[in-house]
Amino acid sequence: MALVRISSAAFKEAFLLFWAGSILAGFLGYKLLDWWVPAVLAGAVAAGQFFLFQMMLGEHSGRFELLLFSLILNLMMYYATFSIGRALGQRRKRRRKGRP
Repeated sequence: MALVRISSAAFKEAFLLFWAGSILAGFLGYKLLDWWVPAVLAGAVAAGQFFLFQMMLGEHSGRFELLLFSLILNLMMYYATFSIGRALGQRRKRRRKGRP
Protein backbone atom coordinates (compact mmCIF):
# COMPACT_ATOMS: atom_id res chain seq x y z
CA MET A 1 0.00 0.00 0.00
CA ALA A 2 1.47 3.29 -1.08
CA LEU A 3 1.45 6.33 1.15
CA VAL A 4 -0.53 9.23 -0.24
CA ARG A 5 -0.03 12.86 0.66
CA ILE A 6 -3.23 14.75 1.26
CA SER A 7 -3.17 18.45 0.60
CA SER A 8 -3.98 20.87 3.38
CA ALA A 9 -6.99 22.26 1.48
CA ALA A 10 -8.51 18.81 1.00
CA PHE A 11 -8.05 18.03 4.68
CA LYS A 12 -9.77 21.29 5.62
CA GLU A 13 -12.71 20.45 3.33
CA ALA A 14 -13.16 17.01 4.92
CA PHE A 15 -12.82 18.51 8.40
CA LEU A 16 -15.41 21.22 7.60
CA LEU A 17 -17.83 18.66 6.15
CA PHE A 18 -17.57 16.55 9.32
CA TRP A 19 -18.15 19.44 11.74
CA ALA A 20 -20.91 21.02 9.67
CA GLY A 21 -22.75 17.70 9.82
CA SER A 22 -22.22 17.52 13.58
CA ILE A 23 -23.66 20.97 14.14
CA LEU A 24 -26.59 20.21 11.85
CA ALA A 25 -27.27 16.93 13.71
CA GLY A 26 -27.34 18.78 17.03
CA PHE A 27 -29.72 21.39 15.64
CA LEU A 28 -32.04 18.74 14.20
CA GLY A 29 -32.04 16.95 17.56
CA TYR A 30 -32.91 20.24 19.26
CA LYS A 31 -35.91 20.51 16.92
CA LEU A 32 -37.00 17.07 18.24
CA LEU A 33 -36.95 15.21 14.93
CA ASP A 34 -37.06 11.41 14.70
CA TRP A 35 -34.19 9.04 15.55
CA TRP A 36 -33.40 8.13 11.92
CA VAL A 37 -32.38 11.70 10.99
CA PRO A 38 -28.71 11.35 12.07
CA ALA A 39 -28.38 8.14 10.03
CA VAL A 40 -29.62 9.90 6.91
CA LEU A 41 -27.31 12.84 7.63
CA ALA A 42 -24.33 10.52 8.15
CA GLY A 43 -25.10 8.77 4.86
CA ALA A 44 -25.29 12.08 3.02
CA VAL A 45 -22.01 13.29 4.52
CA ALA A 46 -20.38 9.93 3.75
CA ALA A 47 -21.46 10.33 0.11
CA GLY A 48 -19.88 13.78 0.05
CA GLN A 49 -16.74 12.40 1.64
CA PHE A 50 -16.66 9.58 -0.91
CA PHE A 51 -16.46 12.09 -3.76
CA LEU A 52 -13.90 14.12 -1.83
CA PHE A 53 -11.77 11.01 -1.26
CA GLN A 54 -12.21 10.08 -4.93
CA MET A 55 -10.71 13.43 -5.95
CA MET A 56 -7.95 13.32 -3.32
CA LEU A 57 -6.81 9.74 -3.62
CA GLY A 58 -7.69 8.85 -7.19
CA GLU A 59 -7.48 5.12 -7.78
CA HIS A 60 -5.56 4.17 -4.65
CA SER A 61 -6.83 1.16 -2.71
CA GLY A 62 -7.13 2.86 0.70
CA ARG A 63 -10.14 4.89 -0.36
CA PHE A 64 -12.84 2.42 0.71
CA GLU A 65 -11.27 1.68 4.09
CA LEU A 66 -11.07 5.42 4.73
CA LEU A 67 -14.71 5.80 3.64
CA LEU A 68 -15.87 3.00 5.96
CA PHE A 69 -13.95 4.47 8.89
CA SER A 70 -15.37 7.93 8.24
CA LEU A 71 -18.93 6.54 8.01
CA ILE A 72 -18.56 4.84 11.40
CA LEU A 73 -17.07 8.02 12.87
CA ASN A 74 -19.88 10.11 11.36
CA LEU A 75 -22.57 7.82 12.77
CA MET A 76 -21.12 7.94 16.28
CA MET A 77 -20.57 11.69 16.27
CA TYR A 78 -23.91 12.58 14.70
CA TYR A 79 -25.93 10.35 17.03
CA ALA A 80 -24.07 11.85 20.01
CA THR A 81 -24.68 15.46 18.97
CA PHE A 82 -28.26 14.61 17.95
CA SER A 83 -28.89 13.15 21.41
CA ILE A 84 -27.41 16.20 23.13
CA GLY A 85 -29.53 18.51 21.00
CA ARG A 86 -32.62 16.39 21.62
CA ALA A 87 -32.08 16.49 25.40
CA LEU A 88 -31.76 20.28 25.27
CA GLY A 89 -34.88 20.54 23.11
CA GLN A 90 -36.90 18.34 25.47
CA ARG A 91 -35.72 20.39 28.44
CA ARG A 92 -36.75 23.62 26.73
CA LYS A 93 -40.14 22.12 25.88
CA ARG A 94 -40.72 21.04 29.51
CA ARG A 95 -39.77 24.50 30.80
CA ARG A 96 -42.22 26.16 28.46
CA LYS A 97 -44.98 23.93 29.79
CA GLY A 98 -44.09 24.91 33.34
CA ARG A 99 -42.59 21.61 34.50
CA PRO A 100 -39.00 21.56 35.86
